[in-house]
Amino acid sequence: LGEQGVGKNKLADKMLSLLRCEREYVQLHRDTTVSSLTLRPVLEGGTIRHEDSALVRAARLGRVLVVDEADKAPLEVVCVLKALAEDGELVLGDGRRLVAADRNRSPSGPQTTNDIPIHSGFRMIVLANPPGYPFQGNDFYRECGDVFAAHAVRNVDTASQAQLLRK
Repeated sequence: LGEQGVGKNKLADKMLSLLRCEREYVQLHRDTTVSSLTLRPVLEGGTIRHEDSALVRAARLGRVLVVDEADKAPLEVVCVLKALAEDGELVLGDGRRLVAADRNRSPSGPQTTNDIPIHSGFRMIVLANPPGYPFQGNDFYRECGDVFAAHAVRNVDTASQAQLLRK
């Protein structure tokens, strides 16, 4: 969590680079839907087909999903991310289901051929602005703080900013 411009994306990218982790990226906004979070329409040869979104690819391949601007998304989208992190399960728009690989049986029934096992290396880094002016988004920490480990990224002090600008 941090104000706009403090370097949340830069910190996430640097950390993933140092850890040599592959990443997928998704930026949320007020028009993001649960469907658009899980499936991506692609126009190919005059027809529309759907392919896996960044979230599904990251879960399937064991990559880190960087979710940017989580505070801008509608609450139902944020709750889906929370449920995935908390329960290890997510039903996709096409009927398939992401399921934690270590489960022999998920809460909603036995695993089927429509189940996509979530790779053990899958992680999410969710970036958000704090609630209030000027962002006016949802309070991501209030909604999901019990599931995600929160880290506050603050602006550097004035002397450090001046030093950075001089360099």
